[in-house]
Parts: sequence; C-alpha cells; structure tokens
Amino acid sequence: MRTAFELYATGEWTIERLAEEMAHRGLRNRGRDGRYPARPLTVSGMAHLLAHRAYVGIVEWDGVAYEGSHEPLVDRATFDKVQELLAARAMRGTRERRHHHYLKGLLVCGVCGRRLSIQYSKGTYTYFYCLGQKDRRNGTGCQERYVAADHLEAEVEDLYGRIGVPADWAKGLRQAIADEVATRHESTTAERELLATQHERLEAERYKLMEAYYSNAIDVTMLRREQERIGAELRTIESRQGVLGGSLDDWQDVMDLALRFSTRCATGYRRGSDRTRKLFNAAVLDEVHVRDGHVVEATYKEPFNLLFSSPKFEYGDAVGAAGLEPTTCSL
Repeated sequence: MRTAFELYATGEWTIERLAEEMAHRGLRNRGRDGRYPARPLTVSGMAHLLAHRAYVGIVEWDGVAYEGSHEPLVDRATFDKVQELLAARAMRGTRERRHHHYLKGLLVCGVCGRRLSIQYSKGTYTYFYCLGQKDRRNGTGCQERYVAADHLEAEVEDLYGRIGVPADWAKGLRQAIADEVATRHESTTAERELLATQHERLEAERYKLMEAYYSNAIDVTMLRREQERIGAELRTIESRQGVLGGSLDDWQDVMDLALRFSTRCATGYRRGSDRTRKLFNAAVLDEVHVRDGHVVEATYKEPFNLLFSSPKFEYGDAVGAAGLEPTTCSL
C-alpha cells in the first residue's frame, strides 16, 4: 500500500492502472469467512483505500478522529498529495475507467464552464462535447457544438508553439526571478515565525481538548466540532508553510528547470507520444477553454503561470520588437 500511495502521488497513474499494477505486484484483499478467497483490489476498492486515513496514523470512532497507536504507513505529505489528486479528478468529472485521451479532464467549455467529455462515433471518429449540453435544468442546456478531437489536438499543439519562452529572453528572466525570490524569502521571515508559533499553539490546544474529553469535561459533539476547527486551521497553516518553506536553491532549481522546459516545450510536445503529451499537459496546463470549437484561453500551473501569462498566448503581444524587460516579472 505504501507503494500504491507513492505511485498515485506522482499524478501519472489512474486508479484503474494503479489497481492493475498492484494486482501484478501481489496486493490482495483479506478475503472473508474462509468462503471468499483473497483477490486483487477492484478500482473502487483501491480508491477507498487511498482515501483511508488509517494509513497516515489516524483512526475514527463515533465520528471523532484520534491519533492511532500504530505506526503510520504513509507520510503526511504523500497522503495529502493523494487526497488533492483524488479531489481534483473528482471535481473535473474525469471517469478514469472510460475513454482515455490525453486532453480528457483538461478542456472546459468557454460558454458555460462545464467540462468537455469525449465520445466515439462509429468506432472511428472522436469528438469532444460539453457536459452542459445534457443539463436541462437551466433551459435547453449549453449550445456549444461537438468538436472533432483531432481539431482540438492540433490547436493545443499550436498553443505550445505560441507560449514558449524565447531563448534570448530566458537568461534575463532567470536572473530577475532569482533576485525576486531572494527578496521575497527575506520578507517572509516574520510570517514563517508567526506560522510556527500558531502551529505549536493549535497542537497544544488539540492535546488539551483530548484531555478535556477523557476527563468528561466536554461531550463528543463539542470534541468533534473543535477537532474540525483545529484541523482546518492546521491545514491552512501547513499549506502556507509549504509555500514559504522552500529554500532559495529549491526555488531556483524549479525555475531553471521550468525555463529550460519552456524554451523547448513546443518541439517536445509535438514529437511526444500520447502518454508524453498527457504528462506535459498535467505538468503545465490547469485548464484549456474552448468556445465555438476553438481554444480561446488557457490557465497554467505553477510555476508556468509566471512564464505563460500573456494574452492570447502570443508572446509577441507582450514582448514586441524591443523585448519585455525581465524586471516586470512578478511572483
């Protein structure tokens, strides 16, 4: 199970493929009553286990979460990453067991904001269509038309050709980003210290809360409510600490890698297999909006949102003949 969490946390595995891989590695359920032999996990069984907090050392009883006495099988960072992926894919409406395509889960209707799903026609033609077409609750549903998959494939490929960072511009941008990261790191020292103090206070509060419960000073309803509040505050603090906690070298390494990728992304994407393109999209793109059958807008994941932020994906609009001054870059 530790391996299952580590693999899924990479973002490169669907639950279906992960269940198949773990079955190949020998993972089985425990069977039941001697009448049902141990068998490989189903897709739904794998999804259930990936969301189970016992693997990170937390047990629940009567709706209350407790720190278990057993040793956690998975570290908190890996577990949290897996939960983020499960939630994100659920919100995207991506059914991982059907109709695999490297653009699936990425395309969004520019009219109604619903995801585009995929449909195969007569086993030969592939189309994307807005899920809002089948939603009749608000009138007649979305009117965005079906779009041939190969048409959108070509437009996303063209998108990569327009967002690449020019090589002669990347050098100045790299130094500008390094200078700004250093400045921001120094300016957040006080915030990091404050977050550490708040985290320590909440942990102490959680410990006292359990003591009050065991001494019958509070009932289970109040315990559950306070646990939820403290847990939410701790997650917010830990998320912010993660943002602020990276070293300057880590940030610089990330930006160097992103810039090297950005200067050659068009060629790599164009030559890549479907699996490679899916990995490109998962790393770079957050959403691609489609309206009237065309790609009209895209949003990018960090740190590419810092690099690919010009309107209509055209660097010429931002750079112009004289070039964009690197000092305008902002984190």
